[in-house]
Amino acid sequence: MNKILEKPILTIDNHCEERIKPQLIRDVKTEAVLVFTRTALERYFDRFNKDDNKLILSTQEDTSYVYNSLKSLLIDLQKHVVNVEYLINLVQTTKQNPSSLELRKLAKYEEPLITYYDSMAKKIAQQFPSKIAAVPEFIVICVLSMWFLEEEKTSALYPFIKKYDTLLLIDKFEKYAQNSNDEEKKVFSQMQKVSIEVVEVLKNVKYKFNTDRKSKNRQSKSKRRQ
Repeated sequence: MNKILEKPILTIDNHCEERIKPQLIRDVKTEAVLVFTRTALERYFDRFNKDDNKLILSTQEDTSYVYNSLKSLLIDLQKHVVNVEYLINLVQTTKQNPSSLELRKLAKYEEPLITYYDSMAKKIAQQFPSKIAAVPEFIVICVLSMWFLEEEKTSALYPFIKKYDTLLLIDKFEKYAQNSNDEEKKVFSQMQKVSIEVVEVLKNVKYKFNTDRKSKNRQSKSKRRQ
């Protein structure tokens, strides 16, 4: 199994107190799921705090349980996982400073994570090109449930994930949807469909190591022998 490049000395503020960074490529897909979750929840709660647009579920007890759980999850993620703003800032800063070897090393170090996150984000953008009504908090719960439970991906690096019962959270949303009108039912059905597609895209995307330098070195040695 290929290992991530050795972490360079230079760092950009990633707004993460105690980042848990996988050392194996295979585990970076799980990191991408959590970056996706942190980013979506941050944006959701930012809108919620401004617009008070929280979805009221079947009971106040259900509503409190769901949103307190999501807020707690976000706090855990902010402590241990970066968000997409860090990745965007890294890419932009590297482009603005092309002569910085350390920036290029850091960008290369994060390249698998960027590749995997982008695959998820692009699928979401394809499904919602006009920003139609959606329930982002339901999407992230479904994605987490499918990744860790249905796909049986390990959460060993991120043990805090086990604190959250994603099946119970999904059940509370589905209970609300059952008593909703047909239009709202379609929205929840679409969220589940999109979640499945996002996970499938992530499972299938491949990170390709750059072997150009190695190939060029081999060609050069071959020419010298001739």
